[in-house]
Order: sequence, then structure tokens, then C-alpha cells
Amino acid sequence: MTSLLSPARRQQGFTLLELLVVVVIVAILFTYTTLAIRSDSAEDIIKQEAQRLDRLVQLALEEAILRGEEYAIEVSLDGYQFLHFVDNRWQPVTNDKILRPRELPLDMELEMSLEDTEIVIGKAESDARTALMNDRTLGDDETEQEQEDKNAAKPQVYLLSSGEITPEFEIRFYILGVDTSYLVSGAFDGNLKTRISEL
Repeated sequence: MTSLLSPARRQQGFTLLELLVVVVIVAILFTYTTLAIRSDSAEDIIKQEAQRLDRLVQLALEEAILRGEEYAIEVSLDGYQFLHFVDNRWQPVTNDKILRPRELPLDMELEMSLEDTEIVIGKAESDARTALMNDRTLGDDETEQEQEDKNAAKPQVYLLSSGEITPEFEIRFYILGVDTSYLVSGAFDGNLKTRISEL
């Protein structure tokens, strides 16, 4: 017989099943949080790169107007660089830390269209061009000038000293597996827009 004064024996602690349920719930929440953070940070990286190009093109266009020089953009699969017209040819901007060549973060890709026509972007060849120029001997029928012309920078977009951009362009920044991309577009009158775009 138990007396009313003696405490009843109660269960203390959690059962194994309760602990397993809590662990599973925490693991699921952690997984969703990690995926959400990764997705948001990838979108932020895409946005930052698109905004960087927008600001750099604006700066290069302003410099073209102020200096009365012609600038251009050469886009490749792994980045882009600004060029200026010096000594009757397009040369990379080397004396400006802001307009230096830019490489894209890993996994980021570009698509480009000029005046509503999608173009195929070639792989960056500046290092390959330099190596080719240093290692290759000229053929009998090829002059040094012809070799330089073949290896010269080939811009796709021109930023003119009149404040115009030609041709009109759109460059899409994206990462495979991320639903959101950003589109930088430049109009003939020099207006630039950066906007979010779905793939």
C-alpha cells in the first residue's frame, strides 16, 4: 500500500524515440537553412558582378567623354577587360587599377547579345596570344604586322567619346543551378540598366 505522503515514482528524462525525433527535425532545419543561405549568397554574388560591370562601363564611358578617347569592352568566357584605342589599335587598359581585366568567380557564366543577336563568347586568349607571340616563329609569307593583327584584341562593345555605346548590348550573369540571373544592358545613347532576370 502506498501512502499519500510518499512521492509517486515519475519518469525523468526523454525516451530514445523523442531524442531521435528532435535530431531529425534539427537536421532537416539545418539542411534547409544551409541551402537557403547558399542560394542567397550565390544570387548576391551574381548581383555584385553585374553591378560591378554596370559601374565600370559607366566609368569607362565618362573617361572616354572627358579624355576624348575611344574605349571598348572585350568579353570572354572567364571575364572581361577594357580596351582603349592607342597607336591605331585596341590595347588593354594597363595603367588604371579600376579598369583592369576582371575574372569571373568560379561557376559564373556569361551570355551576351549584341543588338538582339546572341553571340558566342570566346575563351580569353590574352595569355595564349602572348605565349604565341613569344614562341612562334613567323612563316615565310607572314609579316610581323600580320601576326600582330591576328592576335590583336577584338572588342565586342565600343564606348565612344561622343557618349554613345555601339552596338547596344545585353550581358547576362548567371550560375548554373541558381534560378536568378542579372542582366546588364547598354543602349546606344549611353544609358545602362542592371536588372534581375529569370533564366
